[in-house]
Amino acid sequence: MRPVTASLRRAGFTLIELIAVMAIIMILAVALLPRVNAAFEQAQVTACTANLGKIHQGLMMYHSQKKRWPKEGGVGFFASLVAGGIWEDTETSTKGLSCPSVESSFLTPSMEGIPMGEWYTDLSRVDGSWSAYAGRDIKQYPLRKYPASGKEVLVADDNDPEGNHKLMTNALFGDGAVRSFDVFEEREKGNADPEDEFLRVGPDARIEQLRVLTLD
Repeated sequence: MRPVTASLRRAGFTLIELIAVMAIIMILAVALLPRVNAAFEQAQVTACTANLGKIHQGLMMYHSQKKRWPKEGGVGFFASLVAGGIWEDTETSTKGLSCPSVESSFLTPSMEGIPMGEWYTDLSRVDGSWSAYAGRDIKQYPLRKYPASGKEVLVADDNDPEGNHKLMTNALFGDGAVRSFDVFEEREKGNADPEDEFLRVGPDARIEQLRVLTLD
């Protein structure tokens, strides 16, 4: 009988080698997971910024066709893009009128079984629970000029009941710019408490620019 060679005896991995490989994989996973989460969060922030930019374009088209701003406030302010025929009543349009960081399944229409493309066709049933964005409170803060000032906020993350994004709130301004309010910076300015993880939006907001929005 021929003796078993050393090369044959070393054909497989030893238990220690397998444990070492598994340990390396676990260390890499732990190290990379925060970066993956951060990249995913940044992608959602970027998608939100793109949504708000498109909403501004839609509002410009709305004013161009109807010679006025939408009469409705809150979600109705930007949902008028669909109800007013500026955008088609499709699922794509509906998704573009809410922050992508918040699952649509948590919004009221999905619970009521209304097809997504029909969410904004009837503004009489629309309220703040139909989108993760807050719109301009037209009654309290009407837009008197066109185009709106670059200091005026038109639409923003509603942060209701929690922050749409970690540590920041996206806001669409009248000049079409989308700017972010960072909770750490706002804490230093006294616009947020040390324990706050997100910023309030609406009439109770401590940031004056975000008070012109309504969650209704």
